[in-house]
Amino acid sequence: MFIEKLAEQAKVFGGNETVKAVYVGLAYCCAELENGAAGVAYVFRGSPCKGGCTHNLPKRPLAGSKASELLDFAGKGPLANSVCTAVANAIFSWRATPSATGDILDHLHLEPGIKVGMVGEFKPLVPVIKKRGAQLTVFDMHPDTSSGIHPSESIPHLLPECDVALITATSIINQTFDDLLVHAASCQHVAVLGPSTPLAPECYQGTPVTCASGIIVRENQSLISAIMEGGGTRMFIPYADKVNITI
Repeated sequence: MFIEKLAEQAKVFGGNETVKAVYVGLAYCCAELENGAAGVAYVFRGSPCKGGCTHNLPKRPLAGSKASELLDFAGKGPLANSVCTAVANAIFSWRATPSATGDILDHLHLEPGIKVGMVGEFKPLVPVIKKRGAQLTVFDMHPDTSSGIHPSESIPHLLPECDVALITATSIINQTFDDLLVHAASCQHVAVLGPSTPLAPECYQGTPVTCASGIIVRENQSLISAIMEGGGTRMFIPYADKVNITI
C-alpha cells in the first residue's frame, strides 16, 4: 500500500526525529516535530471509537514519541493513517525542493478539449478549469444527485479516458489511492493535490504520478490554532505556502 511506502520513506529521512505534539481537529490534524517542522493531514469524520468516546490509535501518548513509532501507524485505521501522514509530511517538508510555488493550475497547461478527471471536488479549481475550455469530470464518494458529480463507482470506467487526473491526497489516508493510480495509469499527467500531499518524489517512483501539489507550513502556531478550532483548508492556508514538485 502507498501509505506504507510513504511511512518507510519518512523513516529513512527522519525516523529518529522527536514528535513535539500532534493536534487533532475536526477536519485536519497537525504533527509538529521538535525541530520545528510541521505537517498536516485530513481527518475523516466518523473514525471508530474504542468502546466509548476514545478514538482508536495504536499508541499513546503521541507527544514525545519518535517519529518512527507514529509512522508505524500506517494501515492501522483512518485516524492512525491521518497521524502517520501528518508526521511524514512534517519530515518531508523541511527537505522539500519545490519546482514551483502557488496553485497547480498556474503550472498545468490546459487547452480546450483536454479531458480532466478530478477525484475529490476541489471547488476553487472547477471554474478555472472550465474557463480554459477543458472537459471536466468530477468524482466524489457521496455526490449530490443533482450536482453533476459522478460517484466514485464511475472512476474505473471514466478516469482512464482522461488526459489529466487530479487526485485528492485524502485518498492516501482512506487507502483508495493505490486503486486510483491503476485507473489513472493511461493519463498523460497525474497530480496529487491538497494539504495532505506528501512532498517527497521518492514516494512516487514507480507510479504514474507526475506532480505532487501540497503545502509547507510557515506559521506553526497560527495554523495549529485554526485546525484546533475546527478549521479546514481555507482557514489555515494563510499560514502555509502552496508548492508543487515535479516527479
